[in-house]
Amino acid sequence: MKKMKIIGYMLLLITIGACTKDKNNFSYEEPITFDISDVEAPDVIEIGLGQHLSLSPNVDDSKGDYSYLWIAARNNSAVSYREPRDTLSREKELETAISDFFILGEPYRLTFKVTDNKSGVSGFYFYDLRITNRYSEGWMVLEDKGGFADFSMLLPDGSIERGIYSLVNPNYPIAEPLILSLSSGSVTDDVSPTGRKLYVAGKHDAVELDPLTLQIRYNLDALYFVPPATKNLSFIGWSGTNLGVILNDGLLQANMTGGFPGAKKFGPSMQAPGVEYDYQIAPFTANVGEHDWRAHPIVYQHILYDQQNQRFYTTGGQTIDAFPTNASNTSIFDMNDVGLGMHYMGVANVANVHNAVMYEGTQPYLLQFSCVTTEGNPVITRMKQTMNAPYILDTEATSIASSSQSAHIFYGYENRLYRYGVNANSANQLHTFPAGEKIINTKFKAIDDNGREYGELLVATWNGQESKLYLFSVSLAGVVSEPSEAIAGFDMVLDMVYKGES
Repeated sequence: MKKMKIIGYMLLLITIGACTKDKNNFSYEEPITFDISDVEAPDVIEIGLGQHLSLSPNVDDSKGDYSYLWIAARNNSAVSYREPRDTLSREKELETAISDFFILGEPYRLTFKVTDNKSGVSGFYFYDLRITNRYSEGWMVLEDKGGFADFSMLLPDGSIERGIYSLVNPNYPIAEPLILSLSSGSVTDDVSPTGRKLYVAGKHDAVELDPLTLQIRYNLDALYFVPPATKNLSFIGWSGTNLGVILNDGLLQANMTGGFPGAKKFGPSMQAPGVEYDYQIAPFTANVGEHDWRAHPIVYQHILYDQQNQRFYTTGGQTIDAFPTNASNTSIFDMNDVGLGMHYMGVANVANVHNAVMYEGTQPYLLQFSCVTTEGNPVITRMKQTMNAPYILDTEATSIASSSQSAHIFYGYENRLYRYGVNANSANQLHTFPAGEKIINTKFKAIDDNGREYGELLVATWNGQESKLYLFSVSLAGVVSEPSEAIAGFDMVLDMVYKGES
């Protein structure tokens, strides 16, 4: 947290004497300066109810006699300035429990007040708190329990919380579970509080959950302006943070946010150019990440693939559009006429580039494209190569994970884990799980732990009775460690997503 310097000034007592020979007879006092800092504290302190909070701000108290006060109040524009405040301590260092004064999910401003007892002048230093719970961070694991959705969480300390959905939301079961979906960043739709969007979806229903409490906010009907008559879902989520995507019967239904007033919800199915509603979008989205608009004059915010007509589309949320002809180098491939089926799509290790595992018959291909153009070059097609990746078409898309840190794609076939090297165009077997355990889900997560960067690969298997999870550490060069001990006792795993502090 950056250092904050606060200066309090005494009121200057000006005494005007009767002596007429000296008209500049003033009394000046040196200003009282408070230097307060706390480089150890994060910008936002995430802490749970019942946990202990310790803070030790740096204050030079050698110059005088000081007193201290710690006060907490909700830091929310929707609450009144008369909102209750809690006095936590009158000591220089704070040691306090997060009591039931605090409300789960709410932001708080913690004020540290230092007063010079001689002059009465005070200085202040502020901390931002967010009250979380045990479900704030960890791997969420979607399971099929007798045909209904439930999920568990693998927490950072290695402990497991099981059956969370059915515990928190016992009265709204989701049949034929499909996916977990969590937006990459905060979404402002003027319907829910600004923040990340979290969904649990089945084939015919879905719910939006509060990402902190995991309680249901809305069912699927409430996410639409007008609910559709047919609900046959293959995907729900956010492509970036400004376009909500529902694929219903393979058709795109969008929720576009932006600088316009009013609630933003999902609309009706959109028409594609030249084919109207005769298309089928594959259940993947490619969205642009961080970019400098000055270096990238044309940006394709969201890219989708039409499995039926075997071509890519771009959308901003209002229409589905073909790509301009100069977006493709047709000697590589044509974004408007790919002619291949899509098996999987995910982010690559180059910013704003995506890997697409495609196929023609039994031959797999790797296609790469970018979501941004560069100055003087409108072409976004980057590469097409036949893949020397045995069995990659024989595994489900859920068992494929593209690395965002190195030029590798990880995938599982039966009980064997493979790593495909994009540059070498070859695959090698990394690990063999016990006989009878089939790999059914694989996810990759990039980690930056105080400047120490690496990846984490989570693999789920199924032996006909239970699923087990295995964690692998992955270096920046794509080197994979030996797995953790098996974490057992899960029902069939359908999807996994890492939920950071929300």
